[in-house]
Amino acid sequence: MPYEIRKMTFPSASGGLLLEGKMAWDPGNLPAPGIVVCHPHPLYGGSMENNVVSALFDSFARAGYVVLAFHFRGVGRSQGRYGEGEGERADVAGAIDFLGKRQETSGSGLALWGYSFGAWVGLRAAVGDGRIRCLGAVAPPLSLYSFDFAWSCPFPVYVLSGDRDPFCPVDSRESFLSNLGAGGSWQILPGADHFFWGFEEEIGRFAVEVSSRHLPARGVEG
Repeated sequence: MPYEIRKMTFPSASGGLLLEGKMAWDPGNLPAPGIVVCHPHPLYGGSMENNVVSALFDSFARAGYVVLAFHFRGVGRSQGRYGEGEGERADVAGAIDFLGKRQETSGSGLALWGYSFGAWVGLRAAVGDGRIRCLGAVAPPLSLYSFDFAWSCPFPVYVLSGDRDPFCPVDSRESFLSNLGAGGSWQILPGADHFFWGFEEEIGRFAVEVSSRHLPARGVEG
């Protein structure tokens, strides 16, 4: 489906900081469900222009969703500086609130997808938000951060990882899924490492397919 992209500025939920973002939507397909996409670690080159973030952003936009990607504090033109995870968690909360109040979504429900560090802070911010219908984590860094906050999540969590990723070991799959209170799934991409170069199409396809189970969009084929 055709879509428009516009630059956006919105406030973080703390610190009075303004964050740089971009939104995409099909003006002939509104209101539509909203998707927030969170980028990887700011101190290691993470930005909303990352290949995985771009794959998610473009795939959801083509499928008819209203999509928001943004820069965490201190990245690009976003104000502030790295917030040790807590500041970025507030940034995600601000993004969810901003998208949830837009007329383009108009109460149609939201989902959140994060990649690597973005999965950790994104899921932490979204897990208690009643507007969220499902969560997605691409290469969640289970070897670096605790994800036990997800066990009490009231909606499904979907994971996508590569089998060559030391930060998201596939042997964690069974225990992770068994602890999820509302279920979910974990798909493994053979041959992919933590950076997913060459796997962008598969990432977008998986994310749209599982999200559409909870947030149907007009551009998603049944």
